[in-house]
Amino acid sequence: MNVVVIGQHTFRGPASWDELTPRHFLQLLNWRVKLGGEPAGRWVLLQLWYGIRYRHTRLLDDDQRAWLISYLDFLDERPERWMLPCLRVRLRRYIGPGDGLQHLTFAEFMHAEAARKRYEADGQPADLAELVAALYRPKARFFETAGDGARTLFDRRTLDTQTADMATLPGAVQLGVLMNYMGCLDRFPDQFEYLFKPSDQGGQEGGSWLDVGISLARQTGALGTFAQLEQSNLYLVLTMLDALMKENEQLKAKLQHGTD
Repeated sequence: MNVVVIGQHTFRGPASWDELTPRHFLQLLNWRVKLGGEPAGRWVLLQLWYGIRYRHTRLLDDDQRAWLISYLDFLDERPERWMLPCLRVRLRRYIGPGDGLQHLTFAEFMHAEAARKRYEADGQPADLAELVAALYRPKARFFETAGDGARTLFDRRTLDTQTADMATLPGAVQLGVLMNYMGCLDRFPDQFEYLFKPSDQGGQEGGSWLDVGISLARQTGALGTFAQLEQSNLYLVLTMLDALMKENEQLKAKLQHGTD
């Protein structure tokens, strides 16, 4: 928590993504839509999050204003923490994938990735809604089988219906989910270095790393059947695929060394 003292007034506000509430995050999304993310919009956020008004900031010089606005520099990076844990859509509560996508299954991840790539290619709203639908699961009722975090298990047969539900959400919320998802993916190269190794180091470009990893998993049977693979936790699958890719690279290096 940041503490700002201006004259006789003391203000407090969030110092990182970890201190933002869902309400703060929605205010941020609305700012980006209405003001296009311009720096001036950060003054709006300071007013909302800190309670600072113009009558306070007029007492500051340019250097002090720059110092004050720097408190929001954490917004320059995308969050790994999941900022909207729950969504209420058409009287039903949907549960998000958790911080860093910790509750996501591999099937949900594959559907989310496919929807993301289509949206980035053509910008169709339906693809963005499908991304949100792949990431959020209905909250499990007492008679339903629950996955991690009280989420119902993924069923591709319900994806179209849930996509229609998510399409009713404000565009700013859907774009916020995309930003949050990308923030989680930003950390994957550090977490799974062999799966996400840059192409100039011998890794795979685009999404082909996933195809190679799955191919290796199928050859070894390390993750069971493909149906079992889909329902497995994303981190379990990626950790195993990363280890397989590492072993594969080490084997290639030994074979190459033996032929030199």
